[in-house]
Amino acid sequence: MLYIASILGILVAIGMQFTVDSPRWLCKAGRISDAKTVIRELWGESKIDSAIEEFQSVCKNDGCNSDSRWSEILEEPHSRVAFIGGALFVLQQFAGINGVLYFSSLTFQEVGVESSAVASLFVGLTNFAGALCALYLIDREGRQKLLIGSYLGMAISMFLVSSAIFCPLDEQLSNNLSILGTIMYIFSFAIGAGPVTGIIISELSSTRTRGKIMGLSFSTHWMCNFIVGLFFLELVKKFGVAPIYASFGAVSLSAATFSYYFIVETKGRSLEEIERSLNVKA
Repeated sequence: MLYIASILGILVAIGMQFTVDSPRWLCKAGRISDAKTVIRELWGESKIDSAIEEFQSVCKNDGCNSDSRWSEILEEPHSRVAFIGGALFVLQQFAGINGVLYFSSLTFQEVGVESSAVASLFVGLTNFAGALCALYLIDREGRQKLLIGSYLGMAISMFLVSSAIFCPLDEQLSNNLSILGTIMYIFSFAIGAGPVTGIIISELSSTRTRGKIMGLSFSTHWMCNFIVGLFFLELVKKFGVAPIYASFGAVSLSAATFSYYFIVETKGRSLEEIERSLNVKA
């Protein structure tokens, strides 16, 4: 089974040979003609002059990531973006996605799906379907709406599973509701909380501190991921599945609230427009 991952890795490596350099990076590196070629291929001839002017204006006023200091992420507007990035990943992980994935095969086994491969297939197909929906919706509905809707769906799903386990229901009905809640949760995560979190942090970050804020945010992500993986099963053994899943639902509600009040919508705006608006607010 592990060889399958290496095949996918090779396909990604081959696909990367056909990607182009970022026109923003080319512009910062002084390769204006190459940047114009990429812009022409991506956005059309009419966008070349305005895009180059916008890139150069931001680079001149803001500098580049290699010139920045780590202490700058403590200053406005960078500190606000760093806070949003770290908080989103903390909420994402403590909303329980990895705990649910770890436990999903056992949930499927309880309703008669004995094969872990079949259970993994269900989870994988649900993730894939959610990702396709996210691809369609992200530039139509916007990042903030997807995040809020995603976390609300995750909260409802977790409360459904908790209720199915805790309430005195028929065993078959309880098992079916648990499966439904698990599938709903994974789909809800894949449609927003999963893909949008990484995207919106990079969009909100300025050219000068983007690398450092992304590094800090993803370090937070993996630390929280490690904590959830380390303690999840022990907490389930001590308190039971229902209270743990209910706590995941509560965190998901908190994440939806956070997204409503703190996330800046970036749909339909260039990175330079977003950066200028954050600088004005600061």
